[in-house]
Amino acid sequence: MNKHIIKISLSVIISGFIYPAKSDFLAKKECKESIENELNNLTIKKTKKREIPIWSKDVLDINNDQKKEILITRTDGGNSNAPDLEMIFFNSKCIAKKYEFNEFTGVWNGWEGINFKTTNKGLIIYATNHHEGFFNTELKVNKVEYLFSGENLYLLSNRNQKEIKAISEIRTSNLKFNAPHYTKTSLIYDLNNDKKEETISCTYWDRWGRFNKCLIQLEDNYKIEMNFNPKRIGVLKNKKNGWHLLVIDINEKYFYNPNSKKYEKL
Repeated sequence: MNKHIIKISLSVIISGFIYPAKSDFLAKKECKESIENELNNLTIKKTKKREIPIWSKDVLDINNDQKKEILITRTDGGNSNAPDLEMIFFNSKCIAKKYEFNEFTGVWNGWEGINFKTTNKGLIIYATNHHEGFFNTELKVNKVEYLFSGENLYLLSNRNQKEIKAISEIRTSNLKFNAPHYTKTSLIYDLNNDKKEETISCTYWDRWGRFNKCLIQLEDNYKIEMNFNPKRIGVLKNKKNGWHLLVIDINEKYFYNPNSKKYEKL
């Protein structure tokens, strides 16, 4: 009888030693302690001089490996620069690694503008940069992809969108540096092949490095107002309804609608 009690007791002790509680095992597997430590460090750490403050911290398992990542957004709250994005992730030993997404330079709505795609090589983290800001006349849109394996994270690709070639165009980047607000720029072209030239004119919006108040002036004093604020307007070789198509910025096409007597998005 006593021998059986001793055996049962030893079995319980050994099994308890070899097989810890399920909740403890999951906590270690999910790196809960490491995540809490990193979150505490982010909370108590003081912002250094010229360092952009943390705006938000989101804890999510973005690659479904049962270990959550910490998604960090840094911004000063203004709209002159897009937020800086960072991530703290944890390897199989729960060691924290911090990664700064230096190529996400124009994702204006932060992590809400980031997309995720699962592949057999890992999780692709991707977004499209739109380069905007004070006096920024650069017309550039590029798609950036990172690959996250759960253990490592690296840049996969950075590709610029190609512009549609125009036969004639105006763009804010051709203006003089620090051109004054409301500087007027014009493009003269026969848009409808009636042997009469139309004038596309815009004023400069220095706050965003874009054109605004764009319109087309016809010879009979009729004006076609356009409701977009581009960095570039170009005339394309292709036509529709007898009028040349227009290209706005990189590749947006507009056509003349004779019913509304306006240029509308194709």
